[in-house]
Amino acid sequence: MSLPPNNANVSSDSLLRRLVSVAAVRALLAQLIAAAIALAWLQWGSSIVQHQPALLHGCAAAVIGVVLRLPLWWLPINALFVPAAVWLQGLHISSIWFLAVFIVFVALYWTTYRTRVPLFLSNAAACDRLASLLPADSRVRLIDLGCGFGGVLKRLHRLRPATAIVGRELAPLPAWIAWLRLRRIPRADIARQDFWHEDLSEYDLVFAFLSPEPMLRLWRKVCAEMRPGSLFVSHAFAVPGVAPDLTLPVPGSRRAPLYVWRL
Repeated sequence: MSLPPNNANVSSDSLLRRLVSVAAVRALLAQLIAAAIALAWLQWGSSIVQHQPALLHGCAAAVIGVVLRLPLWWLPINALFVPAAVWLQGLHISSIWFLAVFIVFVALYWTTYRTRVPLFLSNAAACDRLASLLPADSRVRLIDLGCGFGGVLKRLHRLRPATAIVGRELAPLPAWIAWLRLRRIPRADIARQDFWHEDLSEYDLVFAFLSPEPMLRLWRKVCAEMRPGSLFVSHAFAVPGVAPDLTLPVPGSRRAPLYVWRL
């Protein structure tokens, strides 16, 4: 007779899998393993050249990052983190500046380590393509998921002033800047909020410029909540396994079209 699974073990295994799936956790693991390698080199290396352990640490962290299947944009961060820290230490910069930079980065990127959605900014050509999906006198309601500094919404307001524009951004600094830029527009609603808690049934067009990581989850949310006939538009990142109804190339950006799905 088989015994029922231990709920505590199942819960622990599930938590461990979720942690390992987070790129930042794997990056930290790579740094720790690389640190152990560098310390071993310091202990047993026959001759130590200045900054050699830091360079060894950087190379090891990058290689281990590849083994742990970190996204490509993490690899230079892994490689340069410790060598850059050692180099900056030699400049004798006040620790106040490091604290200030840290606070700015936290305010700018917030929970990128968890959401795996870095800050991407759509260019003017992409905004123009997006506006072309709306009639000139359109009074539709549009939301930008992860609106960043509000650039897309501000340009859309100039091109389609009758459109009600909504922006949701979780990172504090971009959300505050977006609110400042759009606060005088009567039909604008900008808030610091996790868009996963937003009801998409209220919108005629949902726009996103995120990353490959959340697209399947977002597609499930779109299908569950958006009204028939409404549009879901993703800049640069397609939904895996779901062909778009329309692909709009963006001038000057060969690899970053707009993918359009009609619900």
